[in-house]
Amino acid sequence: MSFFMKTLLALCCCGCVQEAAAQPGAPEKHEKRPDHVNNAETPYFPPVFNQHGGSCGSASRIGYMFTYEIDAYRKADARKTENIYPTHFTWLLTNSNSGKEGMAMANGVPNAQVYGGTTYSQVFGNQDCSSAEFGWMQGYDQWYAAMFNRISHNSFSPYGLDTEEGRELVKNWLWNHNGDKDFGAGGICGIGVASACKQGTIADDPQGTNKKAGVTGMKYVTRWGDGVDHALTIVGYDDRIVFDLDSNKVYGEKDKDECGAWIIVNSWGDGWANKGFIYCPYKYSFPVRQREGGAWKPEFYHVRKDYRPKRTLKLRMEYSRRSEIKLSVGVATRADAREPERTVELEHFKFAGDGRTNKKATFGMDAPTPMLGKWADGKMHDEPMELGYDLTDLTKGMDTRRPLKYFLIIETKKEAIGQGAIYHASVIDYEWDTLGVETPMYVGLRYPVVSGGVKTVLTARVDGEPFFDPVNVRGNGGAAGFCWEAPQRSVYELAGYAVSDGTEEKADTLPTEARSYEKTEYGKTYRVQALYRRNGKTVASAGANAWKCLPEQKQECRALRLDSAGLIVPGVFATNYPEATIEFWIKPYSWKSWNQGMGPGWGRWLIHANDDGAITAGWDGDNRMNTRKGTIVPGQWYHLAFVVREDSLTVYVNGKPEGGMRARGRKGIGGFGDFPLNGSGDGAWDAELAELRFWKTARSEEEIREMMHDTFAEMGRPEELLACYNGSVYQEGKKSFWNDRTGRFAAELVHAEGVKEMALPQSLMQTGTRTEWARIAGKDTTVTAGQPFQPKAWISAGMETISWCVTDPKGNKTTKEGSAPVFFLNRKGRYELALQARDREGKIHEDKRLVEVEQPEVSARFRASLPELKVGEPVTFLPETVLPGCGYQWTVRGAETGATDLHAVRALYERPGSYAVKLRVKDPVSGRRAVKRMRWTVKNVKPLPEFDLSRRVVVCGQRVELSDRSKYRPTDWHWSVKSRLTTYQVGGRHAVITPEKPGVYDVALTVRNEMGTDSLVKKQTLVVCGADSKNGLNFTQAEAAVQTQKAPWSKGQEEMTLEWWMYPAQADRMAGMGQEGSWSLTAQKNGALVLKVDTVVYRTPAGALRCGEWHHYAVRFCRGKVDFLRDGAVVHSQQQAIQTIGGEKPMYLGGKEHPMSGVIDELRCWGEALDDAVLQEVANRPLDQAWKESHEGKYLPLLYYDFNQSGGDVEDRSESGNRGIRSGFGPDGDAWGRTEGVFSLEFPLPEKKK
Repeated sequence: MSFFMKTLLALCCCGCVQEAAAQPGAPEKHEKRPDHVNNAETPYFPPVFNQHGGSCGSASRIGYMFTYEIDAYRKADARKTENIYPTHFTWLLTNSNSGKEGMAMANGVPNAQVYGGTTYSQVFGNQDCSSAEFGWMQGYDQWYAAMFNRISHNSFSPYGLDTEEGRELVKNWLWNHNGDKDFGAGGICGIGVASACKQGTIADDPQGTNKKAGVTGMKYVTRWGDGVDHALTIVGYDDRIVFDLDSNKVYGEKDKDECGAWIIVNSWGDGWANKGFIYCPYKYSFPVRQREGGAWKPEFYHVRKDYRPKRTLKLRMEYSRRSEIKLSVGVATRADAREPERTVELEHFKFAGDGRTNKKATFGMDAPTPMLGKWADGKMHDEPMELGYDLTDLTKGMDTRRPLKYFLIIETKKEAIGQGAIYHASVIDYEWDTLGVETPMYVGLRYPVVSGGVKTVLTARVDGEPFFDPVNVRGNGGAAGFCWEAPQRSVYELAGYAVSDGTEEKADTLPTEARSYEKTEYGKTYRVQALYRRNGKTVASAGANAWKCLPEQKQECRALRLDSAGLIVPGVFATNYPEATIEFWIKPYSWKSWNQGMGPGWGRWLIHANDDGAITAGWDGDNRMNTRKGTIVPGQWYHLAFVVREDSLTVYVNGKPEGGMRARGRKGIGGFGDFPLNGSGDGAWDAELAELRFWKTARSEEEIREMMHDTFAEMGRPEELLACYNGSVYQEGKKSFWNDRTGRFAAELVHAEGVKEMALPQSLMQTGTRTEWARIAGKDTTVTAGQPFQPKAWISAGMETISWCVTDPKGNKTTKEGSAPVFFLNRKGRYELALQARDREGKIHEDKRLVEVEQPEVSARFRASLPELKVGEPVTFLPETVLPGCGYQWTVRGAETGATDLHAVRALYERPGSYAVKLRVKDPVSGRRAVKRMRWTVKNVKPLPEFDLSRRVVVCGQRVELSDRSKYRPTDWHWSVKSRLTTYQVGGRHAVITPEKPGVYDVALTVRNEMGTDSLVKKQTLVVCGADSKNGLNFTQAEAAVQTQKAPWSKGQEEMTLEWWMYPAQADRMAGMGQEGSWSLTAQKNGALVLKVDTVVYRTPAGALRCGEWHHYAVRFCRGKVDFLRDGAVVHSQQQAIQTIGGEKPMYLGGKEHPMSGVIDELRCWGEALDDAVLQEVANRPLDQAWKESHEGKYLPLLYYDFNQSGGDVEDRSESGNRGIRSGFGPDGDAWGRTEGVFSLEFPLPEKKK
């Protein structure tokens, strides 16, 4: 388990992680909670499984919690692979800057059927998060399927399970999701523990309580271990159980907390405790036995209900060193923008894919691993990767009905040396056509990705449909409620307005002439949507015009006295800003280590005080700085500013730089949402705070000094100012807020009882000392008739009011107020635009511009999203220019189409030929029309084969479904499933085979149509096993070792055979076995296997051992001759003078001096040199009772480890009883996992004797 995982689990247990969202509420009072609940008995809980590697965090949270919560909501059967969610999709990114919750929220998790396995993928490989080569999922359709499976957020209980409040909250969640009737059952939740627990057996108490409950004889926790290292999942509770925890022979003493237990599931297989479950008395609701760090505060997952993605990125690209790049997508509301207004880093693609913590092997450089990495077929896949990413949340709060500009940003590290290219990039819109309308960013031969710290940027304008929002939403000028103006004219008929307050209450519907709404309540945020009629249905606009009803704020500036209190600025850093500034005035009453804390914490951002008077600030433990000692003295006012510019941080104190740093691997700030000022614990505030400001730009020293002693008037706040706090506190229900003057991010007070409003000392503010000014931004301009015209003003900080006046060519005037109101100028001609601004001293400032209004060109010219149209391949037809508000009507002959009244249309042609496509356009403002008719040639090309298998590893006799995924409409299919000795052939688009012979099979699909034939062969893609090998032992730690209790061979052995199955993970640690002072077996980096007997050395050529693949290995010794075998065939033989082998000491596997890395299974030691025929027979089967009976006591191993267990020391299945003592493996069950691929050798049938 990684340090990161241990830390996270510890935080989960003690509740130090900031709550991600509001906690679950209480159920309805009239319902009675049952005395026991076990959600593992519902159809929504998946089968108990055995985790692979140290993936306990993802096993608990994804394999169990994520799977269960989604299935409980969807009422889906969790026994089916399409309803199970794999652990390794998220776990493999543990060391790659992405966490499981972040991935589950941002882009979703594929189901096991899509991914190819319930834990690891049988397609993309069984690898470790510490690897540099693990496989990544390929295919847009696979990534798109994952987007539907999401959580909205995670949260933690605010109460420990040692309290009645904590137990009540969790029990109610387990019972019925706290009254949420959308679920088919209650919830489950996650905890962290010290895995080395002691187990007892639930006794039959004198009253028979436990026997009546049916739990007598079940295992329960008598104590946990000493260090948090494992994640578990609470699936239920049972209040009926009674214990005698103090051994006084009295059961169920309530005052001693001896009643009731949690039902917990582990991820160590169904052989652990009670078939994978265990009871934990409520009294032991602590992660460690000493109860250090407090009781459990469980974690909850909250399902994103009925979610579907509306806009996605489709990308096909390659890059030779994947961990050198980071992918981001940005968006801007202006189609001519050069920079995005909002950017999101794509989880999974943030300098990811090299999980090594030690990069000595590559001299500190990123591994030369292409994007797809190494798959289960053992091949490093360097073909382009095709992926999808959900962009829906990126535009939250934006009007997607209006044109938006998207930016694909590929950033490389400064030291990057890799090479790459983009082959396809597009944005797909599913909002109005569920099949998707595609807008290309790039479709071509090859667009290079530049390394060395350079950003590669592609852009695309994506148009929406003309269901426009009302404009100029604002307060009602002193009266109650708010008002708006009519939206831009659209080809669709306006049917009215809908006003809602963001709750589940039904929206109020208003007529088309309505322009205001008075039924508002303080604290609620309202939005008004325009309603349109489309094809007989009502369609609402985006509603991206939120207005919050707040009490009238005092204009004078105020400070807050925070006494063990704080606040949370919600969502201010939801996007990642390359530049940012945080500034404020502070008068600390104390200055001690960790107090005055600001930010979500290390790993994201943190500022805090130090005992020596210094300030600490930065991103993480490796990227932070301290100012000089004595920078701050309590009792004095200081102005502090923290300025981030890309990878640099500068701290200013009273307008002067006090220190700076340059980060490594960190740029900008944000992407985490809320920004807290700590209100409790060591980080709590003990100070007066004033003029708190957040900027999305890096303020210069001059700008900081200019405004540190001044405030912004009502209209004087620039666009770059994200949030500004200097007013009074207001109440909203039981909560208190500090108003944000920008109106966007009202800050909730934490421990409001410790907050007091204070007058701001006059000495800090010196308003009125500057020269005020106001100008219209830009020069005389030209705008398009009927389109929104939104003038902006460049103004100084002291402006209180702004008004605008537009005079048309006939002298008619239109006036509006506000910083950037929307006008609609519908007639051609020259207009005059006048600005009038009043500063806080009452002085008027004026400016004027000329505006030329031109009639737009109504064009029906259009293009295709693809350079060439092919049968069976979807294409999108798009106008060359889209005029918002116009109506678009498509006529597409001979194709399957989506909606034809959208600005773009998706089409799919089934036959080759020349086809007419017609577009008709109508401008609702001018009434003008345009028509364009074009013919497109659709080519029939030979098919491009592609296919899937329902399973990649099976046991003889199990069905395998072969599913065609080929493009370009094949008409004939031929399948060939071929191993070294066996071939299965079958026809049909989708086929089924039932292999009866073990082996590793290549699967080939040949497809044909009238244009030609093509074939695809996937090497080693189907593994057929002769038997189920069950579990194996995973060596992931360098110190992991097994030592037999006694020597398996006597000294002076003339013959012996050592054979085993292995999946090596690291080239120079693939084998380490032997007996001290006698013999040793090791591997070299080049894959050579080395046997040393006393001083005599036997060595194979390079490549005898193969990394990342299951193979059977054997070493056979016979009077000095050694045969090295792989998969039953000799790869090297060597004769030496030595005649015997063996010693008196125990045999070892692994350990610091001779480490192993990988999974080992079916290890056997024989006292004879098995001949080839016998060796081939034993290599391909377990040595069970049937084996013994069929050989009448012959060929019995001296040592037999089948590793079919889930914990403890290794059991010897031979008659020797030579148990293997394990050490250094970490948590007990982490080392055991399913081994799929063993017993898969294929040998020719022995010749019949004549």
